[in-house]
Amino acid sequence: MDAVWVLNLDADLELGARGPYTPTRSVKDAMRAQQEKLLAALLVSGEDVVDEAAAPGAAKGRPGYAFCPTPRAVALLERAGAVVPRHPSIEVLRSVNGRAFCASLGESLPGSEFVTDFSRARAKLSSDTAAAWRVKRAFGMAGRGQRVIPQGPLAKGDEDFVRAGIAQGGLVIEPNRRITLEVAIHGMVAPSGNVAFGSIVRQRCDARGAWVSTEPLDEPFAFAAAFMAEGKVVACRLHESGYFGPFGVDAFVYDGGFQPRSEINARFSMGFPVGMPDWRDRLAHETPS
Repeated sequence: MDAVWVLNLDADLELGARGPYTPTRSVKDAMRAQQEKLLAALLVSGEDVVDEAAAPGAAKGRPGYAFCPTPRAVALLERAGAVVPRHPSIEVLRSVNGRAFCASLGESLPGSEFVTDFSRARAKLSSDTAAAWRVKRAFGMAGRGQRVIPQGPLAKGDEDFVRAGIAQGGLVIEPNRRITLEVAIHGMVAPSGNVAFGSIVRQRCDARGAWVSTEPLDEPFAFAAAFMAEGKVVACRLHESGYFGPFGVDAFVYDGGFQPRSEINARFSMGFPVGMPDWRDRLAHETPS
């Protein structure tokens, strides 16, 4: 029976929310164009998307999957009557998708730090070790939840951004490097801990960090071995944390070096169908019912 999907690209915002979550109009608008791209790449003929507008029971008995199986996504699938496979708990999803989890594996960009105290954040941002800093909240989507802040005393808007991020659970503060190449690797981790990886792909993002496109990486990649090793470490830690399912690791080459783990996405991602084209077979064989 053909599956139905919830394309909740705002999953990270839900995971970072305190209490019940409902996407705002601006978030829905931000998701709409990306959802169209993902729909064309992720779904196959016969599969459908369900959302708040779906009639109760409209997908009765059909397999139900989500971009990320958050409580809101699962509730939409169940309301439509879909059969939802076993998935990680909200506690696990929240833990492994937060930037604190990525930072717990060790900062892999020199000068980067995960900060949970405003005084420390202010001192870091005032340091002259970087001309500008990229500051990322614990959760975000499509470039939301991050900004570039110049070195020195904080302007009012920047201070408000930092304080809000600290209140949400912490911030990554890293030197704002000139990126020359962005890459990603995607995989599936089974409940047993078995892992399958796709190929390293080129990823393009805009200046805010929002995804633009994912393409095969045809030329030799000098840091391939280091990146694959990092992907294996991430997969192991995800399994140890109770996660199973699709995941991705983002990285980038910058003037002066390679950042092998800029972000971990413990869910599907926009580039997943390109990075792991056989994901559907993996999902069928490795995701428990």
